[in-house]
Amino acid sequence: PRDGAADVPLDQPVKVAIDTGQLDAVVVHTDGDKTPIPGQLGPHNRSWQSAAVLDPKVHYVVQATAHDSGGTSTAQATFKTLAVDSRLTTTYYPDDGATVGIGMPIILRFNNPVASDKQANVVAHVQVQTSTPVLGAWHWFSDSEVHWRPKDYWPAGTSVKVNAPLRGVNAGNNVWGLGDWNASFTIGDKHYSEIDAAAHEMKVYKNDQLLYTYPVSTGVDNKWPTLSGTLFVRYKSQKVRMTSEGIGIPKNAPGGYDEDVFWDTAISTNGFFIHSAPWSVWAQGSRNVSHGCVNLSESRAVQFFNFSQQGDVVVVKNTTRVADSGDGE
Repeated sequence: PRDGAADVPLDQPVKVAIDTGQLDAVVVHTDGDKTPIPGQLGPHNRSWQSAAVLDPKVHYVVQATAHDSGGTSTAQATFKTLAVDSRLTTTYYPDDGATVGIGMPIILRFNNPVASDKQANVVAHVQVQTSTPVLGAWHWFSDSEVHWRPKDYWPAGTSVKVNAPLRGVNAGNNVWGLGDWNASFTIGDKHYSEIDAAAHEMKVYKNDQLLYTYPVSTGVDNKWPTLSGTLFVRYKSQKVRMTSEGIGIPKNAPGGYDEDVFWDTAISTNGFFIHSAPWSVWAQGSRNVSHGCVNLSESRAVQFFNFSQQGDVVVVKNTTRVADSGDGE
């Protein structure tokens, strides 16, 4: 930056160059800390460039020494970086250290919207490293949420590291990353379940071997159909309070309900579960009578609950409601 510059962006490299002679030393530091920021001399010592991002709202001092046949000279300049309106922070899934299923995406949710022209640069700074080669890509579902998914399912046993050096990354609208973070997780056994609403049957596989075959009851056809598509286990809860008001039925109306439901494995972000339903055992394997969830007997629901891990793949077919991003991206 020129001498005396103000509001210098945090990702602006500091450059020093000379026309003749050679640079001997370049030191760039803040007013409050004499520790120099890292940098490197260029070819023939004719230039120097910083190798670190800058801090916000700070005065920097640039001191350079050079020589040529006529002797040694020094120069000094100062500049000030911009004041940041907001810091970009990230919520990250899966949890650091977790073991997850083969369908688990990497999910980043930002505290501020990322401008559309900055999105590619933000995710370019987030590196996904795997113990075995895995092809994948980022996709933005909104200006504050982005997912990384493998093209195919994760191979079981894969170790994954996520490195996010976001310090000095511009998210637009004077929102900047001011810190770095990293996390890691492991892909567990291959768990894959297939639910056929027309056959009223659920098959559960582990490492490509059929483990369980369950009779089920899914959502009432053409009224409260279960989601269909390739879903994954979001989370598990031993008890969930469920009410019919979420699907437009008053609690006290015919067909209404407001009760605790047990052994719940979530397969969407908006209320679709595989859970214990002792009240519909009579229909499991023969009729679809639920309000959209997948009903199992209590013993089978407990078994599936204990078997499942976040990110396990659950494929549902033969229903009239196809899952979309509103059901969980």
